[in-house]
Amino acid sequence: MNGVLSSEDASAMIRLLGEVCIMPEDHAAKKRHLMEGLCGLVDADYWAWVLAAELEPGEFPVYVGFQSGRFSEAELAEFLQIQTHPDMIRWTVPLATAMRTSGRLVTRNVQDQFSYDDFLASEAGQWWSRAGIQPRCIAFHPLEDGSASGVGLYRKTGRPLFTDREARIMHILLTEVPWLHEMGWPEDRCAKVPTLSRRCWLVHEMLLQGYSRTQIARHLNLSLHTINGYVKEVFRIMHVHSQPELIAKFRNGDGGHEP
Repeated sequence: MNGVLSSEDASAMIRLLGEVCIMPEDHAAKKRHLMEGLCGLVDADYWAWVLAAELEPGEFPVYVGFQSGRFSEAELAEFLQIQTHPDMIRWTVPLATAMRTSGRLVTRNVQDQFSYDDFLASEAGQWWSRAGIQPRCIAFHPLEDGSASGVGLYRKTGRPLFTDREARIMHILLTEVPWLHEMGWPEDRCAKVPTLSRRCWLVHEMLLQGYSRTQIARHLNLSLHTINGYVKEVFRIMHVHSQPELIAKFRNGDGGHEP
């Protein structure tokens, strides 16, 4: 990345990091404050922070525990469904390879990983276009157990791509908070999530976002009876008995951040 930062950029980043560090709230609030501040610095429309339970080059990426901001209910539902598209496999290869090779946090703009025109013409790219969400800047931070903490910035379709300067701001900020990448995940790093079918995974993520069963049925165009079956399977595999209990696994983490 060759983006040159100004003294104003540096001051704004230092101020934002200071605010995050002294916040008395939990990890979820700290992540949200950091990402909302970052969106303001680089003019992003949406953001997401996720645990990549499985992220290997050429393998289907398995994301879980999305924390996000600035999406409408419908946009977030579309965003989550895009993650289940099999064509997403090939578009994660460059970033996953760079992270696994370097063993450290890597940040890339979409146009730095592959031909953006090819991406737009792909099946996955068309799904992104229909959702009205596209220009992306993505970062992945490897975790000790082989999973990864992933952060994405997005803009509405038709808006400019992120610049090198904006990617550098994102990279520097995320490099300075390694502790936030480690916090907020279940103790087993969601080892059971990859055993869910893709439809169950989608229902799992929508439950974590607070969607009711009726809302999930509407967005997925499925019957409430079918959704109830998926929810039952999610609860069985994740060893929980309710939606609040499922959410608590992510909101509370494993307690490792407590002194």
